[in-house]
Amino acid sequence: MPQNLTLSTPPPEAGDLIDLADTTHALPQHHANSTHDGNTGHEARDWTLDLPDSEHVRFFRATDWTRSRLGPLKEWSPTLRLFTRMLFADSRAACLWWGPDLVAIYNAVYQPLAAQAHPKLMGRTFREGYPDLWPGIASYFDEARRTGRGVDYSASMSLLVERRGWREEAFFTGNFVPLSSGPTCRPEGFYNSLVEVTKQKLADRRTMMLNRMAAVPYPTPDAVSAHIMATLETNGADIPLAILYEADRSGAATVLRLRGHIGLPKGHNLIVDGHTLDSEHGLIPDCRRAGSEAITIEYDQRFDSISWQGFGTPSKKIVILPMTSGERVFGYLIIGTNPHRPHDDFCQQLIKDLSRMASSIISAAADAEESKKRELQLQNDLAFSDTKLRHLIEHASVGMVHISLSGQLLWANDHYYALSGKSQQEQMKPMHFFDVYLDEDRSKAEELWDKLINGVNHVNSELRLKRSYTSPTGHVEPAQLQVLAFPYRENGKVKSIMACTTDISKLKWAQTFQARLAAEAREAKRQQEAFIDVVSHEMRNPLSAIVHCADEISHALEELRLKSAEIPEPCIDALADNVASADIIMQCASHQKRIIDDVLTLSKLDSMLLAITPTAVRPSKLINSIVGIFNAELKSNKIRSRITQDQSLVQLDIDFLYLDPSRVTQIFINLLTNAIKFVKSSKRPEISIRFGATLSNPRVFFPEEMFWAAKSKDNGDVTGNAEWGTGEEVYLTFAVRDSGIGMQSKEIHKIFERFRQANMRTHVKYGGSGLGLFISKELTEKQGGEIGVCSVLGEGSTFGFYVKTRRVDRHPQTPGELVQDSGDVGVAPHELQVLLVEDNLINQQVLGKQLKKAGCIVEVANHGLEALNLLDQKSFDVVLMDLEMPVLNGIDAMREIRKREREGEGLLGARMGPRLPMIAVTANVRQEQIDTALSAGANRVMQKPFKAADLVYMMQGLVPQVTTTPNTAPPTPGLDERVKEMFS
Repeated sequence: MPQNLTLSTPPPEAGDLIDLADTTHALPQHHANSTHDGNTGHEARDWTLDLPDSEHVRFFRATDWTRSRLGPLKEWSPTLRLFTRMLFADSRAACLWWGPDLVAIYNAVYQPLAAQAHPKLMGRTFREGYPDLWPGIASYFDEARRTGRGVDYSASMSLLVERRGWREEAFFTGNFVPLSSGPTCRPEGFYNSLVEVTKQKLADRRTMMLNRMAAVPYPTPDAVSAHIMATLETNGADIPLAILYEADRSGAATVLRLRGHIGLPKGHNLIVDGHTLDSEHGLIPDCRRAGSEAITIEYDQRFDSISWQGFGTPSKKIVILPMTSGERVFGYLIIGTNPHRPHDDFCQQLIKDLSRMASSIISAAADAEESKKRELQLQNDLAFSDTKLRHLIEHASVGMVHISLSGQLLWANDHYYALSGKSQQEQMKPMHFFDVYLDEDRSKAEELWDKLINGVNHVNSELRLKRSYTSPTGHVEPAQLQVLAFPYRENGKVKSIMACTTDISKLKWAQTFQARLAAEAREAKRQQEAFIDVVSHEMRNPLSAIVHCADEISHALEELRLKSAEIPEPCIDALADNVASADIIMQCASHQKRIIDDVLTLSKLDSMLLAITPTAVRPSKLINSIVGIFNAELKSNKIRSRITQDQSLVQLDIDFLYLDPSRVTQIFINLLTNAIKFVKSSKRPEISIRFGATLSNPRVFFPEEMFWAAKSKDNGDVTGNAEWGTGEEVYLTFAVRDSGIGMQSKEIHKIFERFRQANMRTHVKYGGSGLGLFISKELTEKQGGEIGVCSVLGEGSTFGFYVKTRRVDRHPQTPGELVQDSGDVGVAPHELQVLLVEDNLINQQVLGKQLKKAGCIVEVANHGLEALNLLDQKSFDVVLMDLEMPVLNGIDAMREIRKREREGEGLLGARMGPRLPMIAVTANVRQEQIDTALSAGANRVMQKPFKAADLVYMMQGLVPQVTTTPNTAPPTPGLDERVKEMFS
């Protein structure tokens, strides 16, 4: 029985007790500890073998019961054996207290509740296991013996339970049920079962605290501050630390006034008072960072030496709660969270409720204080002489009016009549001042009047007038007034009503106008995004057909040699010329693709549509996959390449890091493509790649003479966002050195600018858009890094960059990462049955032809609906699905296919084994579009343009039972979806 434990659970069913009596009454009392079977008279088998096979049961068997008061297991009575079986079958936490001395036998669920008493408690008496609890618990046993019935006990106190690897606060209810083979008033033992009621008890405790906080005795700021701290002090378990600041904005700078604290000893470094919000003392920097939104910080050395309330244990999470109303921040409430409860949704709800409650009562007190000041000020003004008062009224910048209880205007200044839109004569009759308001708002004005004459201290409202207001854009709309009205009292009785009116027509128009501008901006962004999608799709689709055709022409000569041993020399020459021309087409297509990607990426940067999405990545795997793309090109141009992994990766034990592999790949490929381009003409073409990691000062990884590109003002570092996690910051560094033409020092300073190259000859001789390095610079800055270069004319260049990442404790398998998995290609018993769903006739013909050459059996559907009809008639091994199609698009078609699989419809529902593999073949390259395709049911995403060999290789990874023809070109080494997504 653990300390502070208060638990209850219902007794065993009556039928169980009757069976128990039936099995034990047949045995004489003196045979209760017999080691022989009552029916056969022979030695019984080991009855503990019938118990569930678990680690806890093995611990139970291993206990030396011969040293306990119950004796060896084989001598236990049938009654004790029966309830022991019941104990280990119970899903609740339960413990048997057996015999006159109450010896403990407990199940695995009860084990964490025993806390420090386990494992010694097994076989010990209650007094030995819980000597400090016996005086308070003995009465429960006595009551159960006296009445022969179970005794409940309630969850009035909490218990710290060791589970899930840490000490957790929990509440339990339970009972003691007397057990016996005879009358229950003479029990042989007691069954103690427990039920957890933690959430209910925590909710009650926190609700009580919030209700107590809502009951404010006096609505003044000082009283409310004291009330908040007094209320928080009543719940030390959930609020072990609290600091309350009031934001004093009376001066030029906001000053934080300390209004109370809980848990801070005298002289503690966090006791800071009277400092401005830009101070660096105590927790003020965290308050400044919070602004008007709640933030959570981790425990650090600043919180040492605190006298933590409740359990006396430091909080793992500290929450900064701004107390706000609208845009105004009244102060900050800093609290420590319960150290023995998880920081889950239940905890977050308490934080939200506490923030709302504190903000509500503190803002109400501030409003009351301000209203009181305004009221006093007006009363003081009325104390002036009538002449001075009228002089003030006539020259006031707001409309002022004094009205009798009968609705007669006693006096009003000229500004009031000007704002109302009606003259003094038109408002002379009682209650005619209501006529100035729009009919829809008149009832609202009358309600305010009724409140004032019934004694409400003041009302503040916005009312529309019949008078028109012409906005700066020329639109005509009803004018609006801000009305502040209050009763004038004599001897405590309301005698008349006074009001001040302010024209807020322009302000309300501006608010509406700004909202309209924001909506238009969102629509413009949506249209911009749609435009980029259309441009991308329409440019990549024909480029894909060009690549397929050029690829087919490139392999024509090789295919002809395989089919015919003797080919006329003129034919070979003509075919060789065609292959060379196809290679040139492929190079041009690749160049065009890069230009398209650069322009689209630039448009995303300009439109702020480009996303940086972190994924858990191994740096070495990423580098190898990128370089693998260029293996064929490096080999064909006889360029030596070397990849060096710096020792820092091993020294820092770098495994997985959170980074955006597509953006890093985009930067790296820009640098590697440039290096290959400029090194081809070198006498000894060579490219060296080096990468490493550091925790600080990443520039030391690079040469001292490295020129670093100037940072842009608009590029914010996104690696501090919550999606990057809270792991240790690590700077990942990359350097690409080539033996190319090099640059002069005066050329280096402009190569990272938009549409700029080293000189005009560079574009003429080597091509390019002048965007690659500019985009690389922008992408490195968005990832908290820099890019730079050092170069010597005629000796080559070294380009380097670094990005900020975060360490990953374990590698999560997200859908984005799973698309990187590649399957092994096996020898198949049958040819691959492919359903090609594509609305573009050229792509149908070209891709279908190449797939058939690769040994595939291909059927074509023009849109998603045709594909569904074909899948109802025939089985396929894989589906290649375009996304943008008429009638039924690819996304909806894939969702319908997965739905039919789940619900068992048609051939798809009857399919044996894994679900039908689907590859989305698309020109839509934004990450959101790729994620949408994967979530709709695609296994992989192949982005246009691509080589047919790469697509066949991807299909082989999904369906290993595949055969392909010998003349199929090898796939691009290391190709996967993340690498293909490099320019998205």
